[in-house]
Amino acid sequence: MWLPKDERRLLEGYYANIGEVEKEKWFCTPDWIPVIKAMRVKDSARKVRGYFESGKTTCEDDRLDPIDPVKSMKRWLDYKNRVDIANAALEARKLIKLHKHQSELDVKAVGLTIEGYDLGRKYSSCLIRSGLWFAEYRYHWIWVIGSFLAGIAGTLLVRWLSKIII
Repeated sequence: MWLPKDERRLLEGYYANIGEVEKEKWFCTPDWIPVIKAMRVKDSARKVRGYFESGKTTCEDDRLDPIDPVKSMKRWLDYKNRVDIANAALEARKLIKLHKHQSELDVKAVGLTIEGYDLGRKYSSCLIRSGLWFAEYRYHWIWVIGSFLAGIAGTLLVRWLSKIII
């Protein structure tokens, strides 16, 4: 199954951070913003500390830009909404289990289901992830047209370069 980018990154991050089936860990939702923005998801996910592990009492974020706090806050809210939407979609697909904290709004317990653990494991390996992508889109007609056009462009490029060199 090939998920959208935010869901894919969060699931891979949950796999890297939690690493067990049915084990729940409490997190502040905004702490996962760097994970959906990162190129190396596993490294960013391992840096996310649990809510009770970090010694935090609230989920306030102090990473706002002092020069332009309004723009920074809009960007932060956009990323936070992306994390919330991806979490809701992962829960609807039964890949994770979410439980809300009683008093803190942005604190949630996240647990991987068996399917979520397996898919997170597949996303954490580059070769298996590319195999999932190919399996999802192997019959898609756009790849046939794209490869045909790439072949024509490659042929024209070789001819043009051979004229310039010779």
